[in-house]
Amino acid sequence: MNTRKMVINTIIAALYVAMTGIFAFMSFGAIQFRVSEMLNHLVGYHKDYKYGVLAGVFIANLIFSTLGAWDLVFGFGQTLISFLILEKLFKPNDSEMKRMMMTALVFTLTMVLVAIELYIVLDLPFWFSFATAAFGEAVVLVVSAPLMKYLNKLIGFAEKMA
Repeated sequence: MNTRKMVINTIIAALYVAMTGIFAFMSFGAIQFRVSEMLNHLVGYHKDYKYGVLAGVFIANLIFSTLGAWDLVFGFGQTLISFLILEKLFKPNDSEMKRMMMTALVFTLTMVLVAIELYIVLDLPFWFSFATAAFGEAVVLVVSAPLMKYLNKLIGFAEKMA
């Protein structure tokens, strides 16, 4: 990875951590709307953005999560697995919106891992936790898609990583 990509990914990680911290009150637990998850859409523009998001998830969970190592394993794992699935699903000719909807769907479905974590650690009902965590993830990713599309027009996410 060249210096430019490292700097961009460091900025993404910092944004993820800052956004999670600012909205920490609604970023954790069975009912969560983690606004920083909007940055997951960046992988639809270039696969190398995953490094910044993954670093951001790890650091944010390390600093702000009350579940400790559990959140480092399950939260980070959920993000990593989602990105690996998306790398296999994305095709070169996919439209920007198709990639965003695939991102929303994959991240929503993989919230099953967060539900498992909440069941194991907090003894919360699995299906309730999955329904509420998946709902929050879907809302954040679907609602943020137009914003990310607009930001892409201003910034040119794909070109920044070229």
